[in-house]
Amino acid sequence: MNTEIGVVLSGGGIRAAAHIGVLQALNENGIFPSVISAASGGAIVGALYCGGYEPRKIFELCDEHDFLKIFKIGLLYKNFTELTHLKTFLETHLLQKEFEHLLIPLYISVCNLNSGKNEIISDGHIIPYLLGSCSIPVLFRPVLINNQMYVDGGLINDLPIEPLEDKGLKILGVNTCSHGYKSEVLGMRHVAERSLQMSIWNNTEVRLERCHYALDLTDTFVYGLFAIKKSEELFNIGYNTAQKHMSEILDKLKS
Repeated sequence: MNTEIGVVLSGGGIRAAAHIGVLQALNENGIFPSVISAASGGAIVGALYCGGYEPRKIFELCDEHDFLKIFKIGLLYKNFTELTHLKTFLETHLLQKEFEHLLIPLYISVCNLNSGKNEIISDGHIIPYLLGSCSIPVLFRPVLINNQMYVDGGLINDLPIEPLEDKGLKILGVNTCSHGYKSEVLGMRHVAERSLQMSIWNNTEVRLERCHYALDLTDTFVYGLFAIKKSEELFNIGYNTAQKHMSEILDKLKS
């Protein structure tokens, strides 16, 4: 495909595994993103992909090292926890530690608690901003970077399309943030998760509409943010959904 493609990956906890399946399907059909912009779990997938890993290898790494367990650790303690498991994983397996050294440009959405604003980062050290973008409020300790406190970028911008809009790209947005009617919301954990989903979807929906093609992975919505044993199922949902819509995707993104 001659047209340059930008891919935007939402957050969504463990549902980020579906993004890996989408990238696998895209690559199999000759679509190779020239830039990725992402938030939270999508940013981790994006960083590994932009660093040179093929999608299948990303999934193998995540599965082998139980990496996606990071989205559950925060539930095990009464106090904030730090993303030490994720930090160790990234320090070991992220081949390039600086944005400038990545093989494909990457943008990461983070929320600055001090300013109360969204920031989209594309230079400097990658790992601190990945940790910040995955720091789900209340569960994980905010990440301190240059004397500023950062948390999950999805709070304000879960589908950071903005840095791609002025590059003459065709943009594919991929969403795993649950939305729509929910018949039961029981217990403190589910209330908190549902409240977070509502806030995130409010800033995601308008951005999906600005993409040349929006892939809304609705089959992932039945999985909670912390369903760590379902990563293979989620990978398959991303892969199969992308393949199902591939003719439309190719039509919208072709030159």
